[in-house]
Amino acid sequence: MMSNCCEDQELTEAIRGCIKDRATWFYLLYKEAQRLGTDADEMAAKAIFKAGQLKSAKAGMCETPREFFDWLSGKNTRLAFAMEEINVGENEGMYRFHKCALCDAWRELGCSAEEVKHLCDLASEGDYGVVSAYPLDLKFNCTIADGSDYCEMIVTKK
Repeated sequence: MMSNCCEDQELTEAIRGCIKDRATWFYLLYKEAQRLGTDADEMAAKAIFKAGQLKSAKAGMCETPREFFDWLSGKNTRLAFAMEEINVGENEGMYRFHKCALCDAWRELGCSAEEVKHLCDLASEGDYGVVSAYPLDLKFNCTIADGSDYCEMIVTKK
């Protein structure tokens, strides 16, 4: 029988692999849209924002940063992004994400630092789409795509 540590490691790697696969699909769709003369930035931003909205519909109502992070930080997400709760209360919350398989995949595909940053900005539209359903604001103080050691997400109550 495997220990929880080994099971968690295998689960983490599997989830990160799925995220990298998703990042590859996104990158290839984005590049093909550019090749076809479509406004790839607008298309990606709108579609990813809508995907975030669909995700929030499944989550139910989150009225505080605490409720939001309790929903967001399920086991799979915690493991995949190596999430760390810094300080979360009823009016403001901060989490750090120490791993990003999206950025890993884009770098493996040969994207420049500027491309990784741009793709990350587009991908984060999903986070903004999720939060748009709630009486909350979201910002990132820094991201792995910017060259930081982690992404720092701040959620505040409106």
